[in-house]
Amino acid sequence: MNQETAVAPLLQNGRINRTELKNRIVMGPMAAAAPGDDGAPSRQTIAFFRARAKGGVSMIIMGGSIATTRGYAEAMLRPLLRLDIDETIPGFRKLTDAVHEHGTPIIAQLTPGFGRMGVPAPDRPLISASPINVVIPEANFPAGFIVPHGRVTETPQEATIAQIKHYEDEMVLAAVRARKAGFDGVEVAAHMSYFAASFSSPRTNFRTDEYGGSVENRARFLRNIVTATRAAVGPDFIIGLRITANEYLPDGQGPDGYAAIAANVEAAGLDYVALSAGAYETMSASAPSTDGALVDGGEAAAFRKVLKGPILIQGFHAPERAAKVVKDGLADFVMLARPLLADPDFANKLKDNKTDSITVCDRHNTCMRRMVFGMPVRCTVNPRMGREERDEGASRPASRLLKAPIEEAVLSLTGSTTLMGVIRSVTPNKQ
Repeated sequence: MNQETAVAPLLQNGRINRTELKNRIVMGPMAAAAPGDDGAPSRQTIAFFRARAKGGVSMIIMGGSIATTRGYAEAMLRPLLRLDIDETIPGFRKLTDAVHEHGTPIIAQLTPGFGRMGVPAPDRPLISASPINVVIPEANFPAGFIVPHGRVTETPQEATIAQIKHYEDEMVLAAVRARKAGFDGVEVAAHMSYFAASFSSPRTNFRTDEYGGSVENRARFLRNIVTATRAAVGPDFIIGLRITANEYLPDGQGPDGYAAIAANVEAAGLDYVALSAGAYETMSASAPSTDGALVDGGEAAAFRKVLKGPILIQGFHAPERAAKVVKDGLADFVMLARPLLADPDFANKLKDNKTDSITVCDRHNTCMRRMVFGMPVRCTVNPRMGREERDEGASRPASRLLKAPIEEAVLSLTGSTTLMGVIRSVTPNKQ
C-alpha cells in the first residue's frame, strides 16, 4: 500500500451534529494560545488558531479556557481564556471570525474547575467530589520532565451540593457566551484530575449522596450540564465531552467503567466523546512517547461498543497509524495537539500528498515544560510557534530581549539530570 492510500481515511469527509467536516483531523485542546491578561484572545491567540485553520484541520477545539469564576481564581496557570465573564465575548468573536474565514468550525472547551490540581487560598479551599489528593510519582511525569520526588497536592474538601450546582449553572452560562461569541459548539472537560473528572471514578468519588455511588449518580454532574446546555443553546450547537478513558492505576477505573459514564451522559444530548489518556497521577500517558495506547489497550473498543455518536481519539503522531484507527472504525476523528505545534500545515500536506515534508514533533515536550513554568509556549522544531503574529524574520520584541535568555537558562537547569539529582538528594521525599 502506498502512502497516499494509507492516509486516505484521514481525508474523508465527516460530520458532527449537523456540521460537515472536511476531513478527520481535529486540532485538540492545548493551553498554548497566549491569551491577554484580561482573559480575551490576544493578537497572538488569533494568529495561532488562524494558522491551524489555514493549515487544513477540519475542526479546532480551543483549550486553555475556563468557565467559572472559582475555576479562574484557583487556576495553576495564567493567563487563561475566560468564558466566565461577558466582557471577553467581543474578543472571542474576532477569534471565531478569523477561524471561520478558512471554513473551519471551532469548539470552546469548558472547564468548571481544577479541583485537586488547583491553587487554594485561605478563603477558598480546594474542592472535589471527595477528599483525596493527587500523588504524582517522579517516574510518571512525561519525557523531558525531571521533578525530584514527584509532586503531592493538598487534599481538597468534599464539594457541597450547592457548590456542585453552582458549577453546573455557570457551565451553562459559559456555553451561552460561547454561542454568542460565534463558537460552533462547546466541549465539557472531564479529564485528567480536574474537578469534573473527580466524579467519574469510584477511586476519587466515594460520596454517598446523589452524586456518588452508581454509574448514574457519578455521571449526574456531567449529565446535568449537558441537559441544561442543550436546552439553552438548541439542537444545532455541538456539545462534546472530553473524558478519561483509563486511569492506569491499580485502584483506578478502567475503560469499561468510563465508557459506561460516557454512554449515560451521551443520552442527555452529546454530539461526540473525546478520549483522554490517564490522570495526573499517570501523566506520562497523556503525552506519550509512542503512538496508539488508547487502541492497543482496548480503550477505544470499549467506548465504541457502547456509544452511538462520533469518537475522537488522541495519542497519534504518525498519519498512517492514525488513518488505520479511522479505517478500522475504532474512532471517527483523530485529535492532534503537539504535531500541530510542530507543523500547522499537517492536514494540508497530507491532502497534497506531501507527507514526507511534514515537520515531525520530537516529543521532547519543551512546549509543555514552558507552559508549566508560565513561559510563552514554543516548539523546538518550529521556530514560528508562539510567534505567528510577528512578520516572518522580524526582530525579537524589546520585551523578550531579557526574558528569553532567562527562560532558556531555567529550562536548561531544570532539565539537567545532574542538578536535579543533587536537589533530589538534599530534599525530603513527601510521598
